[in-house]
This record gives sequence, C-alpha cells and structure tokens, in this order.
Amino acid sequence: MITIQRVIATLLAFISLLSATITKGGSAQQDETFRVTSYVVASTVQDKSRLYPEDFDIITDVILFGCANFDAQGEVTIDKDVLTTALTNLRDVINDRDVDIFINLLGPGPLESHGDYTQDLNDQGRQHTLAFRSGVLEDNVVKLVNEYDFDGVFFDYEYPLNYVNWTPFNQFLVRLDAKLGDKLLGLAVTEWDLKLSLGSYLAVDRFEVMLYDIYDDEGRHSTPAKSEELSKKLMLSGVPSKKFDFGLPFYARPTDRDAYWYDYGSFCNAIDEDGYYYDSQIDKTFWFNRPADIAEKTQYALDNGFGGVMIWHYTCDLPSSDSRSLLGAIGNAVNNTQTKGIS
Repeated sequence: MITIQRVIATLLAFISLLSATITKGGSAQQDETFRVTSYVVASTVQDKSRLYPEDFDIITDVILFGCANFDAQGEVTIDKDVLTTALTNLRDVINDRDVDIFINLLGPGPLESHGDYTQDLNDQGRQHTLAFRSGVLEDNVVKLVNEYDFDGVFFDYEYPLNYVNWTPFNQFLVRLDAKLGDKLLGLAVTEWDLKLSLGSYLAVDRFEVMLYDIYDDEGRHSTPAKSEELSKKLMLSGVPSKKFDFGLPFYARPTDRDAYWYDYGSFCNAIDEDGYYYDSQIDKTFWFNRPADIAEKTQYALDNGFGGVMIWHYTCDLPSSDSRSLLGAIGNAVNNTQTKGIS
C-alpha cells in the first residue's frame, strides 16, 4: 500500500538529488558547517553572568525560548522586558562571533483541562488551527522577527495528533515561508509525529529533533542507543539529513518516568560512574547523559550526515571550559572530527 508519507519521501529524495547537482556553475554546493544549536530559556539569562563567552565558540545558533506566544486569534504577544534583557545579554556576550539568534513561538493550549491526554491535545489543536487560519499570524510573526532583528523563527507545536490539525499548520508554514524572505523557518519535532506536506517539508529550513524523554527497558532516559535507534526513522523520510539537528538533553528524568526534570549542572558531582543519581528525599533514581554519552551522540550525528545537534537547554550545563561540561564534550567531538578531516 502506497501511503502519502511514502510518496512525499520519494519526491523529497528526488528534489534533494536535483538540488545537490543543479547549482550555479553546475557544481554541487552545500554548507559544511556542523551546527550546535542551543535553546536558551529567556528567563534564565536575565543575569548576564549566566552566559559564558567561551560557550559561543562552540554554539553556532541560539533559539530564544519562553518569551513569545501567539493566541487563537493570531495575535503575537511578548514579555518585552524579559525578551529585551535576554537578547541584549546574548548579543553582548556573543559579541562579534558568527552566531545566529532565532525566536521560538509557542501557541495556545487547550481551553480547559479535560483530564485526558487525547482530549487536551485535540482541544489545543483546535486553538492552533484557528490561529493558523486567522489570516494575520504570518504578518505578526514577520513583524516580530524584523523588529528585533532575529535571524528567523521556530515553532514548538506539541503535538498535532492528526491531519485535521496538520493540514492548516502545513498551509500556514508555506505562507509564512513566502513572507519571511531570507529569514529561516524551523520546527521542533519528534520522530513519531511528523505529518508535513511536501510543500511544508520544502518550506521548513531546519528541524530540531527532540530525541529525549524516551526510555529504555531499564528506565534510562535518552540513552545513545535509544536515541540513535529512533533517529534512523528520520533518514528514511526523504528530507535531506542536513536539515535535521540531533536533540541532546542536558537534564535527567527519573527511571519511573515521573514528572521531574533535574539539570545536569546542579547534580554532576553526585552522579555515579554509571550515570545514576538517587534522591533519597523523594525516593527516586535519575539517569543523566554524561559527557561521554553526549560525545557519542554528537559523533553519531557527525558520522551520519546530520546538520548538527540541538541542546535543551543552555543553563542546565556548566561553562564549556569546565572538564565536566556537556557542551565542552560536544565541542571536543566536533573539533576532533574536523581535525581528522583536515589531516
């Protein structure tokens, strides 16, 4: 049985092949820069001392998160003080480094809590669909991007469950892409929930793949093996792998999958040699990605043609100059691969 997704994958593979061979002068061209994209939660960098200049020798792209939203009417709202302070601090610390900064937009949630996951997401989907069909959201997004001189915009839509919600989202993405001009359009996505149309696959420049909050049989969250296994689905989509960034968590979850998120930087000295930390106060065991795990995933992304890696999120770590740093482990893996490529 031929599915829509298989047809899209075939068409995308063909288009990707054409784009790799038909370029100015008839030669293949592509950006070989391996991206290290970090989400930065705006409220966590109101104090500039939380940002470390050396980190931006590794980080190539920043997605500013948690200070911009849109509602069901397509109106965009921002927390102006939080956004402005975070953006000023970032630009001061980045200085003249070549680091792009994007704004992330979150949409409306369900009108009420239904006590049921599917009902909640369907309600949320209806609110998003109203926004995408409002006729004003595209212009409001472009206005925000231009006003603050962002390099583009990302959407984190978790999660449209079916084509009833995906179709208006796809149509919106195509319209927005046409209005953004040379500004980048990106999405945070999961490997299990990706129902983009051919048009929106082509419109979207970057996919930040959330390869975390997934568990193995031992309750370990986002192990290299599990993440790499799930990422293989993306390689079969027909989308050029260079559009995908391999998601890396800088936080831990408990092995019983309860709703706790512990940042690596606060607990790195208490983690045992196998990556576990036991919190006796709540009687829960957490498993962390350690520098070796992050380095392994980064190397996998490098070896398998991904465009880069993505971090959730920046202030969960230590400065990259610290030998325990997860970001430092990414930088070492990238540098070692680049050095081998030169030699």
